Amino acid sequence: MIERAGLALVALSMTTAAALAQPLADCSQGRNAEIRMQACTQVIKGASFSVDEKAMAYRNRGNARADAGAGGQAVADLTEAIRLAPGNASAYAGRGRARLGLRDLDGAISDYSEALARSANSAPFHIGRGHARLVKGDADLAIADFTEAIRLNPKSASAFNRRGLAYRRKGDLARAIDDYTAAIVINPIYALAYNNRGYAHEFQGRKDAAIADFQVALFLDPSLVGAKDGLKRLGAPPDYMAESDRRVREGKALVEKNCGGCHAVGARGPSPNKKAPQFRNLHERHAMLALREPLSRGIAAPHDEMPKFTLTGAQIDTIVAYINSLTPARPSSGWKPSIVPIAEAEEIGDPRKGLSYAQKVCAQCHAVSGRQATSPNANAPTFRAVANTPGMSPTALAVFFRTPHSTMPNLVIEPEAMDDLIAYILTLKDKN
Repeated sequence: MIERAGLALVALSMTTAAALAQPLADCSQGRNAEIRMQACTQVIKGASFSVDEKAMAYRNRGNARADAGAGGQAVADLTEAIRLAPGNASAYAGRGRARLGLRDLDGAISDYSEALARSANSAPFHIGRGHARLVKGDADLAIADFTEAIRLNPKSASAFNRRGLAYRRKGDLARAIDDYTAAIVINPIYALAYNNRGYAHEFQGRKDAAIADFQVALFLDPSLVGAKDGLKRLGAPPDYMAESDRRVREGKALVEKNCGGCHAVGARGPSPNKKAPQFRNLHERHAMLALREPLSRGIAAPHDEMPKFTLTGAQIDTIVAYINSLTPARPSSGWKPSIVPIAEAEEIGDPRKGLSYAQKVCAQCHAVSGRQATSPNANAPTFRAVANTPGMSPTALAVFFRTPHSTMPNLVIEPEAMDDLIAYILTLKDKN
């Protein structure tokens, strides 16, 4: 009898442990945002979870809400995470990112500084603080942060691109072009670096060089309406802009169908839902950030008040193109680009790190090298095939990695690793 009772207690203990482990695992996974949000809320409300586990849940839910554009809720969650675990640097950095989205620049700078006080050798934290300082107008301090990020990670294309923006704000176009070029050398498919260098060449009056850069930018990313506008200003043939124009039309149709119930999706008028931002003003919420990443995260990771609907990566690209087309119109003649135009900086991964990650994590199922013809798992596509799928883009890959698939393990891919993996896969795209 005693032995049976002991076995029953062991079984009950194992069942309880399993019941607690599942929400913790779901709260930490990155492939299904809805499950992640629900699981983190369960951990936060549950009486059986420790303080450290609740801090983790607040941190993960806060980051998910920041991904979705719910900045106020994100700040509240991350503030609670900091209260429970004040030594965690990533919680401060996450709150800094959320505050940047809310245009609380001083708060963002303060939070990134707190993160750096706890993790001084983090290149991403220096990039985050540098970006906030640049948006605030402190170009010299921004350059100092980006320079330190480059020292810590000399292969950071994003740090070079952003430092280029800071030099451009100071009017030092030569150094800006040098940094954009360095970013392109590190990552030859960095569309925004080509776009930024095109603006700088145009400002210098170097028409042919500007057209060449805008052409490459638009070839790599047809949603870059700024590159399309640059080509139009410089008198390039209209067929260069045809794909971009098509995406704008398709994106307009999609937002009118899916988003118009809450958001103002046109050039004027208020949003039906007062909490829903007007699409024509989204560029102000993401100052100097390309809309692709904030928008794709928001659709792939809907927050509490956002309807659940599914769009493909290609469809998100068309919506990005349409929203980019709503930015304030520029004169068609005699125009000189501002020192730092909107929507020019975008986080981009390191292809070399992406290859290393793929070899460690993905090679068991996928052919990760461009030279491999077949994958070890017959059901797993080769990375070259993925890269050359029609409509494949950074957005499509980001959505793919955040969407559950029955044949793919439920891996937790950290954001920086995902950026690196996406950057590597896109290097396998055929040049023709």
